[in-house]
Parts: sequence; structure tokens; C-alpha cells
Amino acid sequence: LQPRQRQIYTVPFDTTLIKPCNEYYLNIDYRLASDRPWAKAGYTQMSEQLEINRPERPRCMRGIAGQIGKIDINRKGNTQTITGQGFEARFSLISGTLQSLTYDGRNVIVPGHGPTLDAFRAYLNNDNWAYGQWFANGLYNLKHKVTACETFTDRFGNAVLSFTIESQAPRGGRMTGGNGNASGTYAIDESQSAIFGPDDFRFTTNQIWTVYPDGSVELNAVISSNNPAAVLPRLGYTMEVPDDLPQFTYYGRGPEENYADRKTGQFIGLYSAPVASMFTPYTRPQSCGNREEVRWAALTDSNGSGVMFVAPDKMSATAIPYTEMELLLADHTYKLPSKKTTTLHLDLGVTGLGGNSCGQGGPLENDRVKATEHRFTFIIRPTHPGDTLSQNAKVRGGGLQPIGISRSRSGQLTISSPDPTAKILYTDGTSRRPRLYTAPFPFKQGGTVKAWLKDTPTVYTSVTLPRIETIATQATYASSQEPDYGEATNLTDGDPTTIWHTMYSVTVAPYPHWVDFDAGEPKTIKGITYLPRQDGNSTGTVKDYEIYISTDGSQWGEPVAKGTFDKGASQKTVTFASPVKGRYIRFMALSAQDGRDYASGSEFEVIAE
Repeated sequence: LQPRQRQIYTVPFDTTLIKPCNEYYLNIDYRLASDRPWAKAGYTQMSEQLEINRPERPRCMRGIAGQIGKIDINRKGNTQTITGQGFEARFSLISGTLQSLTYDGRNVIVPGHGPTLDAFRAYLNNDNWAYGQWFANGLYNLKHKVTACETFTDRFGNAVLSFTIESQAPRGGRMTGGNGNASGTYAIDESQSAIFGPDDFRFTTNQIWTVYPDGSVELNAVISSNNPAAVLPRLGYTMEVPDDLPQFTYYGRGPEENYADRKTGQFIGLYSAPVASMFTPYTRPQSCGNREEVRWAALTDSNGSGVMFVAPDKMSATAIPYTEMELLLADHTYKLPSKKTTTLHLDLGVTGLGGNSCGQGGPLENDRVKATEHRFTFIIRPTHPGDTLSQNAKVRGGGLQPIGISRSRSGQLTISSPDPTAKILYTDGTSRRPRLYTAPFPFKQGGTVKAWLKDTPTVYTSVTLPRIETIATQATYASSQEPDYGEATNLTDGDPTTIWHTMYSVTVAPYPHWVDFDAGEPKTIKGITYLPRQDGNSTGTVKDYEIYISTDGSQWGEPVAKGTFDKGASQKTVTFASPVKGRYIRFMALSAQDGRDYASGSEFEVIAE
């Protein structure tokens, strides 16, 4: 075929080989037919993968495991133990997770290091567009607290454990020592961060564990946060697996590491390699080893014994010998610790890499994981010598699904179930009688919301939400702003990764700088919040400030509040001595923390009745 010519080729393959229960792709290589100056005959110049067949829905766990036998359930203190033929699973009723799991007397999870919610990754050079927010929200140090717990046996004889878990760091911090992608030894400084309270960033997870008689353990989780606009580096579960299961086999994209925005060059396939080879030895250690669109992954010994993790659809998976914190704190690979465990990440999503280290910006919106409500499921199964892993993975969950409760930034409350036909009942403190949920409703007043399926009232979700006192405003004027990057409208877009920044490309104006906001109608205003930029760069962070209120947007009078913000990237709250009636708000910056003439900010909110 010559340049600029087109031709249709029929690929000769036997369609009778295709079985409806299997997934098929056609891999095509375009290779040189003869030697050329740049390569020999047979060199692959291009390749592509085409989907041929999607598999039928696999077997349900209930039907498979129900043929095995019965299980025994025992509780001692805050530990619930489930035993059956060839397995033992222990759950902590304090942390709400699988504490240990043994198959045929072998630990397949390091005791005390079972699956826990995780949203952190070690700093990558391209993460300089958002990493400051991740440290400020304490994603590197989440602590997990059970707020509700129910355990019972379902009608099929399976053990069920239902938990509501709040995950929040004690405080936030900032990464120091490297200034983003520069050289140096990284550390985390928490000296400028106050202890976190209920209004600081946190996750709420409703998760239901189902243990089957064959030793399979299914997790169904719905995860939400109190800041749905926050961008996360990843979201899923992490655990530790003993290093006597050194072989990592998975079905997904590979063989090289890949991400949401760097994956189409890595084809779907069955790959197997030692865990040690999954680590990429970059000059400076950083998060690595991710694989996208993984259907299942297994950690086994040389005989094929071990454990596998099955996703009903797809997940991201990483198996390397180090934790993300160990990668962050080591500035050379030889400083990484000697490990006897494998760190396994199973994620519902991992934020892409983008190109910001080269000045091209962060990943596209579709390649970012936001802290909105997400559902995630995986099944843990034993593997034995002689098992065909791909056949062992042909299962789907049959356990109960948790109810999700989430609230938008504007106060709209949503109650969700994966079954759109399910009837959901709820109470919200305004009435003792349960009501049928039909659609999202305003819930700015706060309080405790409890929801359950009408058919399974013993499994419920309960969440206590604070009162929302902020109101929607619009930025109408800025004394200075950087075009196409630092517009003042970024202060009210609900996205902490965007910023307002005074102009620097054409001219640099001296202080003071100010931004005017319109509340749309007169309000009784009680204060404001200011969130400094969250990208790890403190340039322009406001130090001294004044707040003005106006009824007409032209007459401002004296400031209703003034003062000095403390250092750090955490949100600053200013409460007025007494409420002020007005429609327009002026935020005036008088100086910066670094003494320069720039001003910046990530979010600005108005507290009002």
C-alpha cells in the first residue's frame, strides 16, 4: 500500500473459536516487509488492538459458594471471626476492615494490614499542579473510625458485616524540601496546620463485607466526601500481602505501567512477572507501577497457591514492594527499605499524569478522580495449584449493596442505590416517620440522615452532616487578574485546583488588590472563608486583609472586618463581630505572606443566613 492510498483488508481468523463466555481482542502488528535503512524486515512500525467480543455475565458468587458448605461465625471482643472449609477471615469491628485472611493455613494478607481506604500517591514530577491540596487535606495520613456497625447472616447462609466509616487525617501538612519537581529530600511539615474538625476534609464510606462458604470475601463500598470538588491522586483500597507470594499475574493493560491518560499503547492481555519487576526505578523514587483496566489480579507462589482479586468491571491495580510514603521520603532508590511485604493498591480510579512538569497543564477533566460519590466492588478468592486463574475469576458479586448518602456544595442531598428500582426509606430528623426517597432534596440545615432499603431494614446508612452556611456568589470585578489562568471567577467555581492570581505577564501592580462579589440579593452576612492556592506554591498567599459590605456595589464605607491570616494553605475563616446586611462583598488584600506584590487564592465563600 503506497502513501495516501487506502484499502480494506479482511483479517483471516477463525470466528468459530470465539466462545460467548470469553473476552476477545484482535491484536494487529504492521511490520516492515523488507530491510530499510532505519530497521530490518519484521520491525513493528505500528500496532493496534480491536475488541472482538465482550463476555457474558459471569456466575454469581451466591450460586457458586452455596454448594461448598456452611461457615462458623464467632465474636470475641471487637473481633469477628468467620471460618469455613480451608479458610479463616478476621474482621476488626473498630476499624471496619478485614484484619487477616488465611487460606489453607497460609496468611494471604499481613495481619493488621487488610484493605483500608486510601487516596494518596507519592509525589510525581507532573503532580505540581495539585499536590499541595493533597497534603493540605491530609491524604497521606488518613485515620479510620467506625461510626456504625451491623453483623448478621443473610438468608443464603453468608456472613455479612456492614460498616459506616469516617476517614480523616488528624491535621493537614505541606511537602517541604523539594519545591515541587526540584532536587532535595522531601518531608512533611504539619507545624502550620491546626487540628482537623468536622468541617475539614474527610471521607464517609459505607461498606458491606460478605463472606462466602468457599472462603471468597466480597467488598461493596460507596465512598463520598464533604468536598466533592476536590481532586484526588487516587481512590480505592490498599493492603499488605506477604512476600512469599512473589508472582503478580493480572488481566488488564500492560506490560508497562500505564495511567488513565497514558494507556492506549499498552494492550489488554494476560501478564505475569515478579512483584519486584513491577517497581520502576526512576532516578528519584516516586509513585509507579500502576496498571489500568484490570479485570483481575493475583499474587501467588511458584506452585500457583495464593490469592486473587476480581473486579466486576475494571479497576486500577499496583503491586510493588514499597508503600507510597516510603517512596516519597526516599530521594534515591538505594535508600528504600528492605521489605518482606508487597503493597497492593486496588483503585476505582487513579488520576492521570498530565504534562505540567513541562508546562502543559494537569490531566484533562475526564482523567481526574474527584471526591464525589463513587461505588467500588472487588472479590477476594483463594487460588490453588492447578487452578486456571482466568476461570477462577469468572464470578460476579452477589452480596448486599450499601446505600449512599451524599450532599452537593449547594446543599442538595442525594440517596443512592445501584438498583434504580429499589425503594429507599429515610429519616432526616424533621419527622419520626420514614419517608420514601424519590429525588434529591435541599438539606443545608444539616443533621442526621438515615436511609435503608425497604426490603432490608437491618442494613442502613447513617450520616451526620453539618449545617451549610455559605451562599453562592459571583465574582464581578477584580483590580488585577492574570488572563487565561488566574481569573477572579476561579474563586467561586468550587474547584480548588484553579486560582485567582494578580497579573504578572504584562505588568505587576502594587498592593492593595481586591475582588468584588455579588450575592444576587441582599443577605444577612456573618463572615467569609478564604482558601489559599492548593498547588504547593505559596506565591500570592494573602497576609493582611479587609472585608467590605455594600448594598449597591458602589458605596463601601468602612471595613466590617480586618486582620491578618496565619500562614499555611488551610482554609481561613473570618467571623464578623455582628451580622451585616448587604448584597455585595469586597475582599481586599493588603499584603502577601512572602512580602511580594502578588495576590492569589483558590476559593472564596460568603457565610450568610
